[in-house]
Amino acid sequence: MKAAEAVCSASAVFTCLRTRKRISIVLLCASAVCQAGGAGTEPTPTTIPALQREIATVLKETKTPGAAIAIVSRDQAEWVAGLGRADVARNVPVTAETLFRIGSVSKSFAALAALKLQEEGKLKLTDTVRQWAPEVAFDNAWEASDPVRLEHLMEHTTGFDDIHLREYAHNDPTPVGLAEALAFGASSRVSRWRPGTRMAYCNSGPAVLAAVIEKVSGERFEEYVAERFFQPLHMDTASYFYTPAVKQRLTQLYRADGLTPYPYEHIAYRSSGAINASAKDMANYVRFYLQRGSLDGAQLLDCSSIERMERTETLPSAKLGRIAGYGLYNQAFFEGPFVFRGHGGAVTGGLSEMAYLPEHGRGYAVMINSGDGKALFRIARLIRRYVVRGLTPPALPQTAPVPAETRQEYGGYYQLISPRQQWLYPFYRLVAIQKLSFTAEGLSTITCGVVRERWVAVAERLFRREQESQASLALLPEAGGEALIQCNRGTFKRVAAIEVWAQITGIAVDGKRGAFRADLGLAQGSRQIAGGWAAPGAGPAAARRRLADSFRRTAGVRIAGPDYRPER
Repeated sequence: MKAAEAVCSASAVFTCLRTRKRISIVLLCASAVCQAGGAGTEPTPTTIPALQREIATVLKETKTPGAAIAIVSRDQAEWVAGLGRADVARNVPVTAETLFRIGSVSKSFAALAALKLQEEGKLKLTDTVRQWAPEVAFDNAWEASDPVRLEHLMEHTTGFDDIHLREYAHNDPTPVGLAEALAFGASSRVSRWRPGTRMAYCNSGPAVLAAVIEKVSGERFEEYVAERFFQPLHMDTASYFYTPAVKQRLTQLYRADGLTPYPYEHIAYRSSGAINASAKDMANYVRFYLQRGSLDGAQLLDCSSIERMERTETLPSAKLGRIAGYGLYNQAFFEGPFVFRGHGGAVTGGLSEMAYLPEHGRGYAVMINSGDGKALFRIARLIRRYVVRGLTPPALPQTAPVPAETRQEYGGYYQLISPRQQWLYPFYRLVAIQKLSFTAEGLSTITCGVVRERWVAVAERLFRREQESQASLALLPEAGGEALIQCNRGTFKRVAAIEVWAQITGIAVDGKRGAFRADLGLAQGSRQIAGGWAAPGAGPAAARRRLADSFRRTAGVRIAGPDYRPER
């Protein structure tokens, strides 16, 4: 699934929190959002001046004050620039040197640090967390047989719940130390399934990994990254901290009106999303991936480490063949048949995306100073279409036969069983319903009852979207007699049609217990919100604002476009 799951589930949550009506009414509102979804058709610029004009139009239409952009090839930077305003009130323009918050793009540096230490023989990605950082608290009921490993942290397959709202609200400008931050958020680190069996995006994983890196290297995580990566990559202004030098170069981040700024957000888990960087910094960072671990002759990592970063290994789908999945804090982005690798990022009032084509030697980074997901989506799509101009599209794999017994075994209705936030699961499981129907060419899926997609078989158990060149849906081997599928990042379990329709119509199959589960989810969310008021550095008014914004970000609210990638 793409934005359909995130947007529908978020809409359901907000509607229920506002009105406290029955689930059936919530789902009606969610379906309306799904039906209204859809991204506009953007042009395909063929020159930098044309691209610049189109981006300026998007900024104006979405009330986004400014953007920083880097478009590069393997050997040089093609266009590194700023557009719009970094400070509206003072009329300060965005330049190539203006610093932006890059959000979760920061996570990739934690993976690079782990890969560097592995190349030096100081750790292995298959090492357990307990082996290196036994003082970091987490709960895994399967630790004896299926321990949490470092690669699980980087592929988001620990089973941990995403960080709770009180962790999002943590805003200590001191800044807080890593050990203190991890102790503050220990309650969210509970494996809800065997590590390595399902994926659920989790913002505490990079912080746990940072603790391991500090233990192995003997250095503070941020200093290790600055010395091993920022400096040799000439990312001269990149920083995890809000220093006087950063403050002088940093853009303001704005609310939806494009006029009202947000205060600086001191992210407790800095390895997860705290980096400030300029378009000039990011140009070198993208070229580092295109040069497969080096920059202009300086080899920082072996090519094999970059390849591992771009590959999923811990999920069951990885054993079925090549699948466009989430590697080590590195994901696949599709633009038609082209497969970009990279990551996106989001903080309150700021969004970013970094992506590159390894085989073609082209890539980009874009950052905006508003939280308007539609603006980022439109700008990134314009850039991607410019980047792929003139390239020969990858050949689409031939259609593979699907045995009749497989069709019979896997057809039917499926519900999500790998929610990012456990307290939202009562809603996820309702609005993320998928129906699989096999066709002569492959299969079709219907999500939210309205979003239909067609898939082509590339192997007996692997399927790609019609226009894409790599598989992103897998029919997983049965686990305990249950039929499971993995669609993009989500794992789904087949359920009886009568159970699905009973839930949709608001008639719980198990009576009062069904209603209790929904109320329990809301109660847990209320406890998280209440806990957020006491987050360090958050006064009552500031906490309310931060929690509202964090809630929207946690729920995945971006845009309703079916192609948008909501996990940031």
